[in-house]
Amino acid sequence: MTTGFRAPLLLLAVLAMAFAALIAGPVGAQTPAAAPQPIATIDSARAELDQIEATLKREDLSDQELSALRNRIEPLSVGVGEAVELLGPQLSAADARLAQIGPKPADGEPAESPDVAKERDAQTAARQKVDEQIKRGRLLQVEASQVGDQITQRRRELLAKRLFERSRSLLDPTLWIETVTTIPREARSVQLLASDWSAVIGRNLSPSSILAALGSILAALILLLPGRRWLADLGQRLVVEQMPKTRLRRSSTAMLVVIASTLAPALAMLSLYWGLRIAGWLPERVAPLAVAAVWAAGFLGLTHGLMRAFLTPGRPSWRLIELSENAIAEIKNQPMWCALVFVVGRLFDRFNDMIVASLSASIVVSGVFAVANAGTFALALRRVRAAERLEDAEAASQGQSADRFGGPFALLLRLLAWVAVATVLLSAATGYIAFAQFLANQVIWIAVVLSLLFLLLVFVDDLLSTGLSADTPLGKAISGATGVRAESLEQIGVVLSGVARVALIGVAAIILLAPWGLESTDVFSWLRFAVNGVRVGDINISIAGVLGAVLLVVLGFALTKIVQRWLDRDLLPKTRMDTGLKASINTGVGYIGGITVIVIAVSYLGFSLDRLAIVAGALSVGIGFGLQAVISNFVSGVILLAERPIKAGDWIVIGSDQGNVRRISVRSTEIELFDRSTLIVPNSDFITKSVKNVTHGNPVGRVQIELTIAADVDPAEVKKLLLATAKAHSSVLAFPEPQVFFNSLGKADNTFALFASVASPRQASSVKSDLNFALVKAFKAAGVAIGGAAAPSLPEAVDRVGEVLARLSRPVPGLEPAPPHDASRAPLSDEPPAEPQATKS
Repeated sequence: MTTGFRAPLLLLAVLAMAFAALIAGPVGAQTPAAAPQPIATIDSARAELDQIEATLKREDLSDQELSALRNRIEPLSVGVGEAVELLGPQLSAADARLAQIGPKPADGEPAESPDVAKERDAQTAARQKVDEQIKRGRLLQVEASQVGDQITQRRRELLAKRLFERSRSLLDPTLWIETVTTIPREARSVQLLASDWSAVIGRNLSPSSILAALGSILAALILLLPGRRWLADLGQRLVVEQMPKTRLRRSSTAMLVVIASTLAPALAMLSLYWGLRIAGWLPERVAPLAVAAVWAAGFLGLTHGLMRAFLTPGRPSWRLIELSENAIAEIKNQPMWCALVFVVGRLFDRFNDMIVASLSASIVVSGVFAVANAGTFALALRRVRAAERLEDAEAASQGQSADRFGGPFALLLRLLAWVAVATVLLSAATGYIAFAQFLANQVIWIAVVLSLLFLLLVFVDDLLSTGLSADTPLGKAISGATGVRAESLEQIGVVLSGVARVALIGVAAIILLAPWGLESTDVFSWLRFAVNGVRVGDINISIAGVLGAVLLVVLGFALTKIVQRWLDRDLLPKTRMDTGLKASINTGVGYIGGITVIVIAVSYLGFSLDRLAIVAGALSVGIGFGLQAVISNFVSGVILLAERPIKAGDWIVIGSDQGNVRRISVRSTEIELFDRSTLIVPNSDFITKSVKNVTHGNPVGRVQIELTIAADVDPAEVKKLLLATAKAHSSVLAFPEPQVFFNSLGKADNTFALFASVASPRQASSVKSDLNFALVKAFKAAGVAIGGAAAPSLPEAVDRVGEVLARLSRPVPGLEPAPPHDASRAPLSDEPPAEPQATKS
């Protein structure tokens, strides 16, 4: 079985085995095996390690044999470690008993009884025996680690020797001439194999064997042709009928397509294989080729299923990637061509091993198929680039921005793929055929594993995040059975999705690195070495320890940022918390994560917490004077996050500035003013100074409008208009209900005040503006002037003055006007004229 066939399918196999382990775990737990004695475990480990060391003295060990030996090291070391842990309490108990007995009496002191001396000797012997076993166990652990390192080093040397061993270039004409001359020999080997195979069939030819062979062929045809389609259609119908129209329906359909496309050909070939084995028609030397054919069928089915899952020609709504039909037509056949060339090349390698082909023929076959793999992959990259141009052109025609496939990460992968293709061609031309074949296989392998990983990540995220929502039958069933709220169930789904995706990425990383000699035992061994390290006293001074601490700090802060981003984007939006509390939780997680990472990193270097406390006490005086302001702001920030007098999103007034709180950091708080500028205020100012929080506790906003109305207008009519206008606005709360107050009574004008409540103080200004517009319109429609009686215009004033003058010039009845004075008619006497007689009414 080749590595290329095994690796992509191993990811599905690991998931299946994990699921089986979860099911079988409780059953196995019902009959626990008796725990072996610690001393017996150490003796058994000693014997097994001696056997491994004796086997390592052979120089002809293959990579598979070395890998098997390496896999025995880790369980051995773990078992010894558990035995040492079991012996630890026994040693402590022996020390406690010896402490109770006490030391031997000194010279001059009263002698002790023989029973006490005998008991002390017995306890001392028992303690010495336990201590010796603990030392043996620890020595075995060190020796096992050294043997494991020796095996790993031999595997690396073997891999490097195999990969970088230079043979003959494909451009060498003598290689091709020599290969042609060996064709008759290869033909005789094939004829001999055919005759052996026919002889095996002839010896086992019987009705039962014929029936078994025909039955296996019929089963293979049923599985390969209608079975695959029937399984895919059945799964798709179940998904469509049982699941709501969410992303889970699309990803579940894609997973079913991949599973059906992988299992159908693999099971068909496996049925044929077992049918020939049962019939006795399969020679032992052909069995490896038959097993390779089974994995080849599964690999081709997996590739075809991934292509259908991602591209889905003719069904755009079911695609996992957004591509047009023209782009799909460019790239839909390329994955199958790459997989087909890869599979044929691996089968030819197995066939050459089976017939013991000549060295020149093996070199030619390996080199040709390595170049062919590189060529098909290069053609696929060109097709992807052509599809990208089509997408860009279509986006430009629609006036949209042209986005590249996958962004910078996909561009980096494409560049690395081109480098790998060029390296394969150069290696084949310079004679490094083994390296060219290995690298060509890795290109196909990595592409398939990353594609499968992406599909599994999407499916797991949709299954746990979307599938556990209250809209799905599964979410409703779990919520109804457990009583968990729908929002809490969604949060649990988000957490489980994150854990599952991290696990999938870890498994995929191990699978991708497996051909380079990395195994899970190596990973655990590295972790143990990083924990133990090279220590002087209690402090780890190794380079790996220092680099590990630095890497731990970097990864810890990165993980803290990821967790904060996950909380802010996925978890907290699904809660009922207000914006300020969400921001406080997010910032608090950052503080806790940063402090935890630093403490863990320092402890990782060997500094215990009590020593850190001593160092912190020695530096506290200097820190108190030199960093007083920084510490004051930090403590104030912690108080702000704990007591929450202000929080993110609050509208505050500090001094002459006011605005919205955007972020509370370690040292300061950012406030966005209403002119869009940012004011940075030290945290200590919020503790030591007066701050007005307009939206503290989300209070109700209040709108106040004062009006002046002419005194001759009915106050009841004014109140009716004010209340009707306020209640008609959608943002005015019904409780507390709007109120109207008659503030002042005047000779010409009366003053009224309207009070209305809104949900937030931030709405007060806009609602007041809306009510002003509405009141102007309502009072105008009612014929009531706002602001008292309106002053007359200039024409009206002139007309009124004219009316007054005309009224004054009009004669009063009974009063005749005096005749005009004539001087010629004046009397000559000096007596005044007589007064006129009043007219009787």
